[in-house]
Amino acid sequence: MTNKISGRSLALKALVTIENQGAYANRILNSLFLQYQPEEREKGLATDIVYGTLRNFTLVDYLLNQLLTKNLSGLPPEIRNILRLAMYQLITTPQQDYAVVNEAVKLTRKTKFTGFSGLVNAVLREYLRNKEGLALPQFEQKSIEHMTIVHSHPLWLVEKWIRRWGLEATHQLVEANNSLAPFTIRTNTLLLSKEKLLKQLVAVGIEAAPSEFVPEAIRLKAGRKLTTTPFWAAGYFYIQDEASMLVSYLLSPQPGEVIADLCAAPGGKTTHLAQLMKNTGLIYALDEYPHKIGLIQENAHRLKIKVIQTLTADARCWHPDRLMDAILLDAPCTGTGVLRRRPDIRWRRTQTDLKELSVLQGELLAHAASLLKPQGRMVYSTCSIESEENEDQIRKFLSTHPNFKVSIPQNFALQLDHHQLPEGILILPCQEGTDGFFMTRLVKVN
Repeated sequence: MTNKISGRSLALKALVTIENQGAYANRILNSLFLQYQPEEREKGLATDIVYGTLRNFTLVDYLLNQLLTKNLSGLPPEIRNILRLAMYQLITTPQQDYAVVNEAVKLTRKTKFTGFSGLVNAVLREYLRNKEGLALPQFEQKSIEHMTIVHSHPLWLVEKWIRRWGLEATHQLVEANNSLAPFTIRTNTLLLSKEKLLKQLVAVGIEAAPSEFVPEAIRLKAGRKLTTTPFWAAGYFYIQDEASMLVSYLLSPQPGEVIADLCAAPGGKTTHLAQLMKNTGLIYALDEYPHKIGLIQENAHRLKIKVIQTLTADARCWHPDRLMDAILLDAPCTGTGVLRRRPDIRWRRTQTDLKELSVLQGELLAHAASLLKPQGRMVYSTCSIESEENEDQIRKFLSTHPNFKVSIPQNFALQLDHHQLPEGILILPCQEGTDGFFMTRLVKVN
């Protein structure tokens, strides 16, 4: 039974918990949805407000601080985040401006800080009266301030990208990170063809079209309610970005092979490997956290996949009783290629994280090399666009493992805009394009 709680109330609870406890946006939203059982429309509204507010966090705070007589940080967390979520809505849905203000005031009166309702009303109405007069840094005059404030990216990351890509390319990158990511599903071709799934989706009113980049991929106009359809329960598809799907194609798994997916949760690439292997052979799927192993098992069960053996283990310490035909190492990373899907990452990650993850990635690569048969294949991938986690990592690995070489099929991913590096393929996120990803295939030559 659904609850009458509003999407705005849910969004406020999520934003306050994210700020106070460092919660992950996707996890706290899922937890709140389970707890309150809201209507689907309110779920969608809460999701849009939370992700949109986080995606525009610096811009929203910058505008609010121009309207307040004291700094936003001096207000109670509930009031701070009511102002933030309302400001985000005013920026993106100006046609509903007075309704947004009224709902923000109502939300304030439901908190223990009801005395701030006058302030909330005054600040938001002042924005509506004077929004054209509020100053924002322009790209032509103040490029870095524009990208950090108007496009809401941390300074250290903007400066890092400018050093690598230049001003214009970095501007395009931060713009892409603030656009809505395409919604893509992978047809489970073990059960039906992409053409049949497309027909079934269209028949129930879901706007869908085949992907240009991956044979079994389908792009949808919107993803809401998709997991409540009978197609989801039947295991007809998995929600996955096209760049992520290309990783499995690069490994080129064959029916009957023995393969290890060393950082497998939640199982998207693992189940895709099984699909490409026609559900024959064996895939060891590792993760060090039991609850994440449960996600792999759930996905494999729903997709009717029988060849995955899950193991709770640290991949750096795993010693199987046989060598692998192929290995997938989709390594833990900073996630800077998926900032538009997970906007809270940009406010979590630091340069220290980058250094620590680079060490972990090197350790995983070195151990993975010892698990592979001669002539075996290993794909290393990340959803990061940072050189320290990608091409630098591969260069270091090759310098200490002369029995490995980079071996990427000619014309692989040619239809996708990418950077072909000596160490692998780098895909940058762009508007209407895929997520950012790095991937390479290494072959053990002896």
